[in-house]
Amino acid sequence: MRPVRRARPTPVLLVILLGFVLAAVVMPDAPASADTAGSSLTWRGCGSGFQCASLSVPVDPSAPEPVLDLAVVRARAREPDARIGTLVVNPGGPGVPAVQYLRGVASTLPRSVRDRFDLVAFDPRGVGESAPIECVDSLDPVFDQAFEPSTEAARAELVSEMSSLAQRCAVRNGDLLAHVSTLDAARDLEQLRIALGEKRLSFVGYSYGTFLGATYAQHYPDRVRAFVLDGPVDPSMTARAVTLAQARGFEHALDDFLADCSAHPGCAFHHDGDAAAAYDTLRAQAGRTPLATSDAGDRALNRTRFDAAVLQQLYLGRSAWSELADALADAERGDAATLLAGADAFVGRTDDGGDDHALESFWAVTCLDGPVIAGADAAAAVEERAVEIAPRMGAFIVNNSLPCSVWPVPPVAPAGLLTAAGAPPILVIGTTLDPATPLAQARSLAGSLERGRLLVADGEQHTSFNNGNECVDHVVTDYLVDRTVPRRGTRC
Repeated sequence: MRPVRRARPTPVLLVILLGFVLAAVVMPDAPASADTAGSSLTWRGCGSGFQCASLSVPVDPSAPEPVLDLAVVRARAREPDARIGTLVVNPGGPGVPAVQYLRGVASTLPRSVRDRFDLVAFDPRGVGESAPIECVDSLDPVFDQAFEPSTEAARAELVSEMSSLAQRCAVRNGDLLAHVSTLDAARDLEQLRIALGEKRLSFVGYSYGTFLGATYAQHYPDRVRAFVLDGPVDPSMTARAVTLAQARGFEHALDDFLADCSAHPGCAFHHDGDAAAAYDTLRAQAGRTPLATSDAGDRALNRTRFDAAVLQQLYLGRSAWSELADALADAERGDAATLLAGADAFVGRTDDGGDDHALESFWAVTCLDGPVIAGADAAAAVEERAVEIAPRMGAFIVNNSLPCSVWPVPPVAPAGLLTAAGAPPILVIGTTLDPATPLAQARSLAGSLERGRLLVADGEQHTSFNNGNECVDHVVTDYLVDRTVPRRGTRC
């Protein structure tokens, strides 16, 4: 697998009804619980109308010490008299800092959501401001490697670099590395609920955040009020199946982009209607000799970073196609700086050559959650199959998760089928051409949940709520505010 990142949503106008019928399902709130009595967080103003606090939780749930402090942020409901409760938001990753994310997008959420909920986010353990996993000072040596090795020597060098990375993660992070699973994060979310004094939580999780939400609902079904799982991961799939599905998804998205560019002469990478051939030529060139850039540090773009940059844009769907075409055309003309910037965004590279550690957090959580492709030889076999079905994107997707094949901490027991038995209806959103988490995964998760309800959204991007689809925004707002569940078969 690879990072399942949540792109920053596009600000949207007030939502409008787009001509479908909703079926109301009214769910009574749970009775007051003794575990909420006396619980609190110490809030302080932290700028732009937000409040910040820390939540102390034990590193190991079986022992009270040591503890770590989780960063929490809150934006209070704008209409306190009409306040419904708390809405927790998680942007995915794993590894994307939720505190930073909420600060950036709170003002773009639908009006009724901002008015009637306290918006809350916390950085899960090992992420952002919550004892982040830090393995190396720079990931440059990792992405200097060929993620599609053409020789056994190149493959051995790639495996060696990934193994070294994994061992340095163990040395730098000690016992914490074994306690950053999604189940650990779900337990922390329950502690946050108690500290907030809420009977039940509402939750919006994007991408990997859907796994956190579904895991919480599995273990605390009576604490669920309204959960939205957008662009879901299907935890019942094997690592091989998920990896190959992502390879197919991104390859299909790239094919669509190249076909569209070929069909429109105005596309910057049109190439007389054969953008695909030009793309393959440029990518092969990056594999032989890194492409020159106008980067001040005289950095060049190898094929690994070329693939990372393209993948970064494909997450955003059709809205990013013009920018991708311009970047490819610039690279062909001798300046791959825009593509290099895209690769740096994917990696989380900072201006000084370091990194923001989001990718290291991703590896730590994903490798611990499992299932994993065990061993470098097994990963090579999956890579071979991935290249067969996704010749342009397959190798990169497989080898970006190669650290999990050599990770120093064994994975926890797999989550398996999540049913959230006893929870109220949970809204699952699947986007028709989502390249990162294909629609089939949303159908599978919605079907496994005891009261899952699937909403299908048309689009090519990863996730759909608060991402420019007004129909989706309307359905989600009705569900969060009134717990109105869309009719089966609803499509936006």
